[in-house]
Amino acid sequence: MKKYFSLVALVLVCAILFIGCDGNKKTKVPSIDYSKYSFVNISWTRDAEHDTETIRFGEDGSFTYYCGCGNPVNDSDLCDGYTYDDATKTITLDCIETTDEMITIIKIIKCDENSLHLDFEGEIRIFEK
Repeated sequence: MKKYFSLVALVLVCAILFIGCDGNKKTKVPSIDYSKYSFVNISWTRDAEHDTETIRFGEDGSFTYYCGCGNPVNDSDLCDGYTYDDATKTITLDCIETTDEMITIIKIIKCDENSLHLDFEGEIRIFEK
């Protein structure tokens, strides 16, 4: 009976140690704050060939780009967010997967209080508030 009790106690101790060590694996994700930039938190729209497109860059690094019918533009539904480099005025999309048609690097050509001019690999797209 002592052997059985010792074995159960040993299993309990191992379980407690295993569970306790798992808590140390938590990593803190650095928060992103792009709120100081004038292009964020605005739904920018443009009239494209077949539909109206809307692009939005969130202050927390979130990103959406879709047409009026609700479909993603340039496979943007595969992108979780973006990073912005103010020195080069470059937006880099963070995508879980890329396709041949996808553009993941966008340059800001001009941004004022009413319009946003973006360079999608040589194609300039002009969005308005």
